[in-house]
Parts: sequence; C-alpha cells; structure tokens
Amino acid sequence: MERTKSWFRVLACFGALALSAPAFAAMELYGTSRVIPTWYNNFDFDKSKSDAATLNEGGWAQGPHVRGEFRLGARAKGEKWSVNILLEADMIMEKDTVDRSFYTSSEKGGQPNQGAEFGIERLGLEYAFDPAFVLKTGWEITALDIRTGGLLYGDDHPYIGFYGKMPAGPIDLGYEALYMPIQNRTTAIGVRERWNKNDWTVWMGKVNATVDTGMGKLTASPFYAFSDNDARQANIHYYGAELYGQVGPVKPALELVGATGEFKDTSRDIRAWAAFAGVEVPVTKVFNPYAALRFSSGDDDQDDSKVKGWVGITDIARFTPMIGMDGNILGEHLAAPASIYGATLYAYAPERAVGGNVYGGIGNAGSGNNPGQLLYALGASGDLSALAPGLSYKTQAFFIFYDKTDNLVNVRNPGKKVDDYAGTTFDFQVRYALSKNFSMGYIFSTFVPGDGIRDQVDANDPAYVNSLTFAWAY
Repeated sequence: MERTKSWFRVLACFGALALSAPAFAAMELYGTSRVIPTWYNNFDFDKSKSDAATLNEGGWAQGPHVRGEFRLGARAKGEKWSVNILLEADMIMEKDTVDRSFYTSSEKGGQPNQGAEFGIERLGLEYAFDPAFVLKTGWEITALDIRTGGLLYGDDHPYIGFYGKMPAGPIDLGYEALYMPIQNRTTAIGVRERWNKNDWTVWMGKVNATVDTGMGKLTASPFYAFSDNDARQANIHYYGAELYGQVGPVKPALELVGATGEFKDTSRDIRAWAAFAGVEVPVTKVFNPYAALRFSSGDDDQDDSKVKGWVGITDIARFTPMIGMDGNILGEHLAAPASIYGATLYAYAPERAVGGNVYGGIGNAGSGNNPGQLLYALGASGDLSALAPGLSYKTQAFFIFYDKTDNLVNVRNPGKKVDDYAGTTFDFQVRYALSKNFSMGYIFSTFVPGDGIRDQVDANDPAYVNSLTFAWAY
C-alpha cells in the first residue's frame, strides 16, 4: 500500500510540474521533393570529344542522369521567437547514393559523394528583443543583391547577426547586419609551431528604404561587405546599392557595386566593379517582356599589379527574378574541365576563367584575372492558364561579350587576340501545376559559341541542357 501511495505522489508531482511548465509551441512539418531527369550535352563545345563530368547540386554528372532533391522541414514560432530546420538529401540517383554505400571514404571512382548526405541543409533561429532588433543565426539563404543582378552575394552560408525595422513613417526603413564564417580552418603543417590558416570570414550590412510613390513602391538598398579572406591572403571591401520595385506597370531593377582591396604582403591591388540594369513591362497576363544588361569588369594584364577582374562572394544570378532560371545552361557549372567559359554553378559571369589572383567566388576559386562580361538579355514570361489551369512559361536569350580578352589564349589563330563575343544562350521553360501539391516542368537551354569561345577551343558546336522536373510539395 505504501509503495502504491509513493507512486501516486510521484505522478502527482509530475502532473503539477507539467501544469506549471511553459507550454511548448506546435511544430509544423513540411517538405518538398523534386526528381529531375536531365541531359547535359557538349559543355566543351566540341562534339568530336567525349563529354567531361560537370558539377550540379547533387554531385558530378555527365550526359543523361537523374538528380533527386528531397527535403523535410519543421518550423515552430512563438510571440518573439522562431525556429526553422530543413533536412535535405540532394543526389545523383544511382544504387550507391540511395543505399549510402560508400560514405566511409566519401569518394568512388575519384569523385566525391557530393551532396548526397542527408543532413540539415537550412537552419534559421530568431529571437525578437524588439521589432528594431531581432537576433538571427543559422544558415538559411541570405543575400545582398538577389533582387536585382545577384553580382555580389546570395547563399546559405552560416551567419550570426541581427536585423530590424524602424517605426512606421513616410519611408519604411529596415536593416540587416551579419557575420559569416564561410571557412574556419586552421591546420598544422609539419612541426607543431607551423600553422596554415585557411579562414574566410565576411561582415556585411544592408539598409532598405522603401517609398510609396503613389504608383507603386520603390526600394533603395545600399550595402557593404568586408571579405577577410585569409585562405587567399586577400582583404576586399565591397560597396554597392540596388534599386527595385514598381512604378505603374513598369518594374525597374538597378545595381552598382565596386570592389577595392589588396593581396597581403604584395603590391597587387584589387580594383573591380559590376553593374546590372533591367526593366520589365507587363503588357498582358500572357506576355511580360523584359530587357536587361549585366556587367562585370575584366582584367587586361594578368602579370601586372592591378587586379581588375570582378569576383563577388557568391554570384547568385541563377536565382534573381528577372534574368534567373533554376536549371538553365548558364547557371550550370561551365568551368573546367567541362567548359572553357569559366562560370560556376549559380553564376553567370566567367569568374574562374584564366586562374590566378583568386579572391572569392563560390568555392573560393574566382580569379581576379578573369575576362569579365557584358551580357544583354531579352526575355518574357506569362500565365497560360487560358490554355490550361496552372500552365506558365518563361523564355529568354542572352548575348554575351567578354569585357577584356587580353588574358585568354587563342588556339584557333595563335598569336591573335581572342574575339570579344563569347556566344548566345537561349532558354525556354514551361511549368504545369496540376495542383498545389504537384507540378511538372521542362527546360530546354542551349549555349551557341561565338568567336570568343571558338578561338579558345577551335570548335563550333552548341552545348545543350534538357531537363524535366517532377515536384511534390507537402
């Protein structure tokens, strides 16, 4: 009897604690799954040679392959706090990746098991001390200029910082300030006293000022970033601003950004700049045309002390609203060995061309000796629900010129300067949402080489991407 009474007392204590403890917030589960059958063809612009493997989000692939992106998320929110966790497995689908059967060495056939691990892809933790001061940390998508040209930064690097909004007034003001430890590596070399520091940290700040013009809202957003790149022995200051919004039916987007810096203990100075300008004018529901240009400065002498080739922290053009397309050929990995062009995954500018004087970019491998770019874009998008509910499209053409070709090598006509016309890309995307939970899409995308590419590869064959997407949201 006494033992029974003791158990009742224990249970009563737990009950009292449960009633007095703070209530837990409800957690919402969500997710997406995408299966993307894809065919890469001729990224080296020479059909007489077999295709080299290229990198995408799922890993290394060539020719026909199927990429799978599977995400499962959970989020919870209180009066002042929020938590968001997103798990992901992103892989080239084959027996080994789905069975996770070669993780011990992380390589097979000389290729890493890139992207296939199931882990926390995104994490967002926030606490609002005040609307003007919200602490945030994790590694969700952050960006400085993704609303316009995406020339400087957008990625899911880890961060810690704060953001906020000022009290309402004639101008809506907000800000964000972040510290990002992109690389934090210190390894011993030889004896204990010798160390190799491979850190790369970035501090960034951004202000948003939004004005209602009476014909729509316009946002002006100056920003600054300092890249302390010990791994490349470079310090770079980035200064810039973007403008976006709507005035009547017209949607403008402008960006200007410059880079100044130096390579430590050398005479080499970094002086580079980039710009974007575009305008979209919705004519009808079916036809929303746009025109844009995107510029990044190139270097004209890789042997002098002036480094002029533009390299951002992470070029994010692929996901910008006007000229971006998730899966088009220019946003794929068009760098060696697959392609001479030198643009990395997500980027449009040829930041890995030439090599040397590296000071940033995705993978910290962007060369300050690169040729830069002047890209003219024309495109249109629209809603085709009159033909079928949930049907939409986007199409665009890019005309790509190098800014400088002095550092490029002409193998077609040795001794002559490489032509400045890199080539033309064409993208066509169609999407059909059968319901809010399932959609299908198709992309045809080609890169037709101009004389600038032909001079470097002595070939004249277009590159192609064809891809299907089957997407579930839940």
